[in-house]
Amino acid sequence: MKILRWFIMISFVITTALFVIFFIGEKRTTDNTIPVIKVEGDLIEVSINATNEELLKGVTAYDEKDKDLTDRVIIESVSKFIDEGVCKVVYAVCDNDKNVANATRKIKYVDYESPKYSVNKSLCFSIYDKVNISQAIHAVDCIDGDITRSIIVTSEDFTGSVVGVYSIDVSVTNSKGDISNIKLPLVVEDRSLSAPEIELSQYLVYTKIGEEIDFKSFISSVESKTQQELPVESVRVESDININEAGTYAVHYYVLDSKGVQGHTILNVIVG
Repeated sequence: MKILRWFIMISFVITTALFVIFFIGEKRTTDNTIPVIKVEGDLIEVSINATNEELLKGVTAYDEKDKDLTDRVIIESVSKFIDEGVCKVVYAVCDNDKNVANATRKIKYVDYESPKYSVNKSLCFSIYDKVNISQAIHAVDCIDGDITRSIIVTSEDFTGSVVGVYSIDVSVTNSKGDISNIKLPLVVEDRSLSAPEIELSQYLVYTKIGEEIDFKSFISSVESKTQQELPVESVRVESDININEAGTYAVHYYVLDSKGVQGHTILNVIVG
């Protein structure tokens, strides 16, 4: 019995000694230092097409044990907009012992523009038409490309097959959280299905303040249901647009065929 006790005691002492030796050795070889990332400036200005190399410009990393870790720095994430055209980028680096460090900086996209819309069909309908604008309005973003599927169209006053000028609200949000809203008129009128048709190359245009526009240059064709084609010169253009004041304006195009039947369509112009 005594021999067993002595054996257990000796085994315990040996095990404890080995544990202490191993622990001390492990402590001596383990790197407990955290890498340090240094970032030049609180904000950099870049293009929306900036490469990772450009986003990493002015970023360095160092570790006491592994020395220079600059070539290991990665872009961990780029946030949604925290201000107009401004995001927060998070950098990360890991040393040989898997110690991780992070740093942040703001980036501003100098050439960023909010999502823009295009309209490829007239928003002026006859009461005999089926009003369908689902395929008429599109949106393009300089970061995400075509974001038409994200468009939301609502109206508080539209009533189908009832003559009137209604308002539709169009909204779209890109991946950076930027929301672009426009309000467009939707016209329903007591117009014969045999009325001549004025086709435009586009039904929504953007222009800068003070920039003159040749409205007739948007006319693609003028076709009559009773005769093949009408001259562009026969189209009458009416508008209250003020090119010196930002806003959304409607430009109206009218034409009469040989029987006095009037055709009508609208070009929407966003100034600003």
